[in-house]
Amino acid sequence: MGGLLSASGGFKFFLMMNGEQQAAIHQALLSVQSTVTGMTFPRCDQEDLIELIDRVEEQLHCSHPNTGLMCTFLNSIARSLRAQPEAREACLTIEQAIEAAGMPSTWQSGI
Repeated sequence: MGGLLSASGGFKFFLMMNGEQQAAIHQALLSVQSTVTGMTFPRCDQEDLIELIDRVEEQLHCSHPNTGLMCTFLNSIARSLRAQPEAREACLTIEQAIEAAGMPSTWQSGI
C-alpha cells in the first residue's frame, strides 16, 4: 500500500512493506554479497556495491524505510552487475525482490 507523505515542503511516494517483502530483499542482498565477494573485478567496484548493500540493509531495519531510496539502490546494484555473466542469478534475485515489494524495476533499461 502506498501513499503520499509531506517531506520538506514537497511530497514523496512511499510503500509500506510487510515482513515477507523485507525478507525477500534481505535474501537478495545476501545473494548479491556472496556473488560480489566471489567475483574477479576491481576491489573498488566491490566496495561500492557492498556499500550500497549496507545502505539498503540499513533502510530495512528502519521503522519507516525509505523505499524510494531502496528501489534506487537495488536497481543500481543490479545495473552494475548485469554485464557480469556470473552475476546473472543475483540480478534475477534482485528483480524478484523488487517486484515482490511492488517497486519499479529499471535496471534492465537500455540493454
